Amino acid sequence: MINKIYPSFFILLMLIMNLEKNDESERVVLLSIPSDIWYNRIYLIADKKSWMDYENFTVQIGDRGELVYNFPHWYHGKYDPALYNLDINGDTLEDVIIVLNNDKARIGKPLKDIHILNQIQDPYRRYEEAPIEPINLTMDRLVKIDQHGNIVIILADKKEYKIDLSKYNFSNPRDPYVSTDTIEYSIGNGTLKGKINAYVVRDNSVYGGILGHLIIDYFWDGKMYKAKSITFKQDERENN
Repeated sequence: MINKIYPSFFILLMLIMNLEKNDESERVVLLSIPSDIWYNRIYLIADKKSWMDYENFTVQIGDRGELVYNFPHWYHGKYDPALYNLDINGDTLEDVIIVLNNDKARIGKPLKDIHILNQIQDPYRRYEEAPIEPINLTMDRLVKIDQHGNIVIILADKKEYKIDLSKYNFSNPRDPYVSTDTIEYSIGNGTLKGKINAYVVRDNSVYGGILGHLIIDYFWDGKMYKAKSITFKQDERENN
C-alpha cells in the first residue's frame, strides 16, 4: 500500500512546486505592433520574472495563434526593447526585428541582443530566425584602430580616418579602442544599422573619452546578415 501511495504523493508534491514556481512569473505582452488587418498584428510575449527581467519569449503574428514562434532562451532586462516589422533584406516581405537589452552580458560582450525573423513564402507565409554576424567578428574583419603620437588612425572598411587628440581636452590620452558592448541597432531606409562607440583612454584612469561612432550598414547575403559598409563619424563634444 505504501509503495502505491508514495509515487502519487511525489507527483502531487511536484505539481505543487511547479505551481509555486509559475506564480513567480507573469506572462505579459512586452511589445506589439498594431494593424487594421488582424493577421498582420505582431506581439512580443514573455515571462516577467521581475520589474526588469523577462525570459521565455514568444513572437506571435496574427490574432489566431497560427504563427507562433517560441524562444525559451531569449532574455531581456532593464531599459526598453524594440520591435520592428519592415523589409530589411530586399525581398519585399516584411521581417520581424527584435532588439533586447542584455545587462547580464559579460564585460566586452554586446549589451544589446538582436533577433531577426525573416519572412518566407513557400507557398504559405512563415518566419525563420536568421543569423547575424557577431559584432566582434565584424570588427576584426573590417576595422583597425591605432595611435601614433597625438594622432589616432581608424581604418574602417578600407577608408582611413585621422583624429588629432591635441584638439581634445584629455589629460593623458592613450590606447584607443572600439567598445562593442555599446552597440545600438536601428533601421533606416529599409537597412539594418549598428552604431558602436570609439574611445581613447583619456587620463591616468581607465575612463574613456569618446572619439566618435562607427556606423554599420547590414545586408542579407542569403545565409546571414553581414556588414556591407562601415563609416566613422567623429564626435565633437569633447573638443576644447
